[in-house]
Amino acid sequence: MATFTFTLQGSSDTVIGATDRLQFAGAAGFDSKVTVAAYNDTTHVKSAADADDSSGNTPRNNKYVSETTANWGDGVENLNLILDAECALKLNFSDDASVAVSDAIFYAYDGVTTTAVPTGVTFQAAEQGDSAWTNAEGSAAALTLTDQGAATSHDYFIAVSASPESVGLKSAFALRVELTYS
Repeated sequence: MATFTFTLQGSSDTVIGATDRLQFAGAAGFDSKVTVAAYNDTTHVKSAADADDSSGNTPRNNKYVSETTANWGDGVENLNLILDAECALKLNFSDDASVAVSDAIFYAYDGVTTTAVPTGVTFQAAEQGDSAWTNAEGSAAALTLTDQGAATSHDYFIAVSASPESVGLKSAFALRVELTYS
């Protein structure tokens, strides 16, 4: 059976469950606000009960700085230097059978219509090894992920960063991965 697992990486990883949310937050940490037009300083997993599920794992954070640079905790660096373990998000696709993965894409959308951009949020994503961020908003502007050969488990390491365009809670914002396997 094919399964996806989304994980926020850290000193110990936090699996993002079906009812959890990936929270982009400010410098004060969990539940702190990100300033309009600035990018997240911390990233967390927020449970359905509004608890910080990632509080014990020193979660990774990736902050967009420019089209080709980011800060992942040790100053501003060229994006293509980020390591697998330094990417905030690990996506795993697994299947009982050995399958190849192709045409994989990752993007943010409004949570309803995959072609619609998230409301009031600028979202950036990059796969480990990319030299530039992708403004991955809606399926038409998705981040293209690397094809992978036959295996029972496929990992994608993705740097993610978000910036509010206006004041207020952003609820029309979801992340999605799509792929073909055979």
